[in-house]
Amino acid sequence: MALKRSEKKETKAAKKSAPRKGVLKRSAAKVSVAVPVREWKSPPGAEEPLMAQERVSNAKYYTGPGVERRAGQPYEDLPTGYGEEKIAIMARDPYLLHAYWEVTPARIEREKAWFGLDSRLAVRIYDVTGIQFDGRNALGYFDQEIFERIGSWYFDAGRPLHSFLADVGLLSPGGRFLTFARSNYLTTPRDGVSDVLDEEWMLVDEEFWKLYGFPGGPSSPQIQEMIAKRKRMQEEHISSPGVFSRPGGRKK
Repeated sequence: MALKRSEKKETKAAKKSAPRKGVLKRSAAKVSVAVPVREWKSPPGAEEPLMAQERVSNAKYYTGPGVERRAGQPYEDLPTGYGEEKIAIMARDPYLLHAYWEVTPARIEREKAWFGLDSRLAVRIYDVTGIQFDGRNALGYFDQEIFERIGSWYFDAGRPLHSFLADVGLLSPGGRFLTFARSNYLTTPRDGVSDVLDEEWMLVDEEFWKLYGFPGGPSSPQIQEMIAKRKRMQEEHISSPGVFSRPGGRKK
C-alpha cells in the first residue's frame, strides 16, 4: 500500500532525527552563571583593632628569630652566673632547707676593703616564726661559712613548722654580718599528721561503714562476726601459758 506524500515526509524526518548506532547523543551544555563576589567592608575605625587582634594572635606562635646551627655543633651551656647578688631558699622536708646563691667578685672586693680583709663569705639563716622581721628581731639565727661565690647547700634547721629566711654576705671574725642579698620567706611543713579537722569532709559512723562495704554498719552480721573472732583470739592469747597479755613479751 502506497504511503501518502505527507506520511513519507514525516518518516524521513523521523529517520534523520533518530541517532545512529554507536553514536551518543550530545547533551546540551550547562551554562554556568557567574555570581559576583560580595565585598565586605568594615566600618570606619574598625581596621586598627582587627589588625591588632591579628598581631596578638600571631604572636602566640612566635618563638624569636631563627638561629642557624651547623651539623655537629654543640648546644650552648647554661651560664655559670648572671652577674647579680641573689639568694633563695626552699624546704626539702620539715628539717632541711636548701639554699642557692650568687655574689659578684666586684662586690666582694669592694665590701672587704672597708669591712675587713679577714671577713669570709657566709649564709645566715634566721628563724622569723610569727614576727614581722626587721633585720634584728629574729627568734634565732645561725651562720654557715661558704667557700664559693656561686653555689648551693643544704642547711639542717631542725625546726618543723617554723618560718625562715636567709642572708648571704660577709661574716667578720667578731661575728658582725654584712648583708649582700636577702632571700624569700618560707615555712617548713609539719613532721606529723595535721591537727586541723575539716568538718566538711567528716563522716558519721553509718557512712563510714558503708564506704567499707558493710551497709548495716557496726550492727551488721559481718562486723559482729569480725569483732567476736578478734575477741576469741585475744582470749586464747591471754590464757596460753608463758605469754604476757602484751604481745611480744615473754617469760624467761
